[in-house]
Amino acid sequence: MIKVSNFDKKGGVTVLPIVQAMQLLSTAGYEPLGPLVAQRGFPLLVKKQQVVSVAKLVNPDNIPVLQRLKQQPIPRMPRIEALLTAADCIVSVETLINGQTLADRLATQGPFSPEMTVRVAQELLITLQALGQQQIVHRDLKLSNVMCYRDHYYLIDVNAARQYHAEQDSDTRLLGTIGFAAPENYGFAQTDQRSDLYSLGVVLNCLLTGQEPSGPLDTTTLTQDSTWAPIIMKATALDPQQRYQSATAMLAALPGHEHYRPHRQSMIKRIQARQWWPKVKRPLQISLWGLYILLVVATIGAGFDNTTWPARVDFWTEGFMIIGAPLIAHYANQWLKHHWSVLRWHRYRWWLRVAEAIFIFLMLGRNG
Repeated sequence: MIKVSNFDKKGGVTVLPIVQAMQLLSTAGYEPLGPLVAQRGFPLLVKKQQVVSVAKLVNPDNIPVLQRLKQQPIPRMPRIEALLTAADCIVSVETLINGQTLADRLATQGPFSPEMTVRVAQELLITLQALGQQQIVHRDLKLSNVMCYRDHYYLIDVNAARQYHAEQDSDTRLLGTIGFAAPENYGFAQTDQRSDLYSLGVVLNCLLTGQEPSGPLDTTTLTQDSTWAPIIMKATALDPQQRYQSATAMLAALPGHEHYRPHRQSMIKRIQARQWWPKVKRPLQISLWGLYILLVVATIGAGFDNTTWPARVDFWTEGFMIIGAPLIAHYANQWLKHHWSVLRWHRYRWWLRVAEAIFIFLMLGRNG
């Protein structure tokens, strides 16, 4: 049971930070839905205008980084929607990425193939490139902080992030996860992008071997893949000067990089990345469903123009093939996508699309 207030030494009432956080969220129009992790108050799932987000308690030291990320969102990272402040409490609200962590996927599916590991590395390095351009160091890149969602890989949890300052010799706060954190995370030097590349090297090694680190990488825990081993060894060198000096340099060293072109976002993806998208998404969905229902009603009504019932049934069947079957096939594919493994989905998705098209053409030909 959480106490709402405490008495300070002077007899005044002090409101606990978690209570202040709930008050801030309520004032900003956010409805609490429940904790993101069971048995913990925060992070908290919240809802505003039918959009579900994640609310987190924030350390004051993180405010400059969060403000910068709010102004300039990073590809494949949660978007900071709001920063709410009170006297003794700061709350960030960010987009919910509801997927599966690399740690969970590794536990359920086992080691990744070298080809799938390349895909993970490419996407995370593009994210690190964007962070580097803003002089931001994540400092806690690990399996549980990478989320798999809709065939893409998202870097989450910026609670340990900081801005790089060239004049500093070391970090003011020592953060990171043992096994994944670079030596400089423990105060030997200031962290920079090379520290994140070290952590990424450990993550990639975990994907290839299926084993999480119990300590620093060595020859006994390094992958035996002849292509990946030298890349990971360079990324995880103890001396930052011996590592890749930037995300761009490591990206260029990946297998098959000469054939790789960064995925160009579709128009839909670019729209969804806009800050106003969550506000218009729900009304737009309702409008499109309304138009679809009107189209179905109009098709049914047009069928009555035929004088006989067999002719009407033929007309409605053709209409269903054109406007109904693709919708059903789309949702069937989405269901399979979320219930199959990534490898299985990539292997069969185009065959599913081909089967869908053949079925529709056969039915139309049969009715023709």
